[in-house]
Amino acid sequence: MFFLLFTLIIDVFIMFYFITRKDNVRSVYFVLLALASIAYTAGCILLDMSSTNDGVLTALKFANLGIPLLAPCFLLVSLSVFAPKYAKPWMLPAVGAYGLLIFIVILFNEYHWLYYSTVEFVENEGRAYIERGVLFVVQQVLAVLFMIPAYIIMIGRFIKSSKKIRRQMILIIIGALVVFSSNIINFIGVLPEELDPTPFAMMVFLILLTIDIAKYKFLDIVPITFATALKTMENAMIILDKDWCFVSCNNSAKSMFPSLASCSETEPIKNVKEWPSELKAADKLSEIVFELDGKMTQSSKSTYRANTNKIIDDHDVHVGWSIVIHDITSITFLINQLENLATTDSLTGVSNRRSFHEKVTRELDRSVRLNIPSALIMYDIDHFKKVNDTYGHAAGDHVLCAIVGIIIQQLRLYDIIARYGGEEFVIFMPLSGEDTTESALHKIALRLCKTVEDADITYNGKRIPVTASFGAVHMSPCADFNKAMLAVDEAMYEAKNTGRNRVVIGKL
Repeated sequence: MFFLLFTLIIDVFIMFYFITRKDNVRSVYFVLLALASIAYTAGCILLDMSSTNDGVLTALKFANLGIPLLAPCFLLVSLSVFAPKYAKPWMLPAVGAYGLLIFIVILFNEYHWLYYSTVEFVENEGRAYIERGVLFVVQQVLAVLFMIPAYIIMIGRFIKSSKKIRRQMILIIIGALVVFSSNIINFIGVLPEELDPTPFAMMVFLILLTIDIAKYKFLDIVPITFATALKTMENAMIILDKDWCFVSCNNSAKSMFPSLASCSETEPIKNVKEWPSELKAADKLSEIVFELDGKMTQSSKSTYRANTNKIIDDHDVHVGWSIVIHDITSITFLINQLENLATTDSLTGVSNRRSFHEKVTRELDRSVRLNIPSALIMYDIDHFKKVNDTYGHAAGDHVLCAIVGIIIQQLRLYDIIARYGGEEFVIFMPLSGEDTTESALHKIALRLCKTVEDADITYNGKRIPVTASFGAVHMSPCADFNKAMLAVDEAMYEAKNTGRNRVVIGKL
């Protein structure tokens, strides 16, 4: 009796231990196994205490509630720990339905013929006389059918695992062998009926299983892993309730927004001191890009992308929001670099031909809407081949860049300059006021021409004299751009053919 009471207390303690585990999905298997062992052990205690037929029948009801569930729950425990991919969602309801069926049979079967053919308390002997029935044997066979795959899974995992995993499994394997030995002893009837080793064997298994689980965190590893991943993840993550009030965040979020470290729960996230204005407008599923001061210097900016998502519980109820913030500074920089490569002349840094056409097309649409005239100016460096031949190609590149710099200083911020060919450059400029006449356009182009001629360009200590020929054409708001490009090109070549270092105004 003492050992049975001790076993019952240990089983109850172990059951509550498993109830408190973080991995609720898997711990339910362990709780059910402990409950089955508790029911069986309680039945054995009541059986020892019984002195009447009714007492024996009541005791057997408790015992028979636990017996059918021991083997299936043992299998579920084995699957959940050592082969979780084979633990299917339907298995737990199936075991529950099986246990409910047994409970109903026991409830309405007074003499427990499911297991015993005869149940009688013999007063002069002071003990119950129980004769096992056919269905008892059937139940034992079913138990073996459940237990064998559990043992195969455990032993198979033990053999295939590393030494470290084997050390972690050894106590569970020992406990499983104790239960297996108990099943064999019960099946072949080696011990007297009043000596049932099953409660003690299950207690030993549960104790050893609990020690291993407590030591190696088998049931805590998934929640701990998720918590650790959340805590250490590079991206900032902030958890809010459904009213956008702060709940929790990881270390990256605290680093990004230091005020979160002292932020209390239920405080609106929009009240956080460093919270970006772009995110203050977020009140639904969205993707928002914003900038913050860079981590390295106060003047630099870092770019971030924030994704807001709903948090839905198991019953499809909206309970909160998660905000994940990614640092996309390097990606943005790379995109800008690629865009620059696609739209910018790599040598001089001004727009290339494709980008020039795109920008001018937008400006021409604006010119039509606002009735603003514009102009095209094209220039070509005179005798550029001679510069390359005399001073070298590196000097020629230097000349191209130097002249671009000189020309840009003479232009307005909204004028567009692009490299159109080898040493040909084109300028688009909106006109207004007095600049709308052809004479004014000639004056502008002549000033640029004179600026190039007067430029002091040196390379490796040698001054390189440079001039350029300019063509220009005036464009009305509705002018055809392609025709204007042909006209300015012809005007530039006329300037080259008629003496160079001069300006020719073309006609549309």
